[in-house]
Amino acid sequence: MRKEKQHEISGLLGVGSHFEGEIRFDGTLRIDGDVLGQIICKSSKPSTVIITELASVEADIVADNVIISGTVLGNVKATEKLELYAPGRLEGLVYTSDFSIEDGALFQGECIMIRHLSFEEKNALKMEGFYTVHHQRQLDQNRQSIGHGQSDVPLVEY
Repeated sequence: MRKEKQHEISGLLGVGSHFEGEIRFDGTLRIDGDVLGQIICKSSKPSTVIITELASVEADIVADNVIISGTVLGNVKATEKLELYAPGRLEGLVYTSDFSIEDGALFQGECIMIRHLSFEEKNALKMEGFYTVHHQRQLDQNRQSIGHGQSDVPLVEY
């Protein structure tokens, strides 16, 4: 790990490991292998997921902090911070308060900034589904636009 802070690892999926299903964890989880499914920390304790350059993840991720240097195809809720380092690749819907992307890394998707939310609201967001929240937000904005006599295509601000 180059620029990432040192984290005390509470869970590790090593190189050459393959996991299919749902990983629930507390603390810091480091992934060097392959994951297909979900990686979730819904506790109120601080949590971090580290996806190294060796990892390939096709999963939705929910944690306070997410650090990606490998490949992630899926949605990410990083309620505090998301860091994407080269040669990392992330494709999906992102909810985060802070997002940094290093030169050479690739992000393909949509990012919804949530830094305006309170601690309690961020914890509630961890519990909700990705598309449920996103879809409801879009419906609310569409209703708001229609009510103000704007065009059919609303201007969406995050």
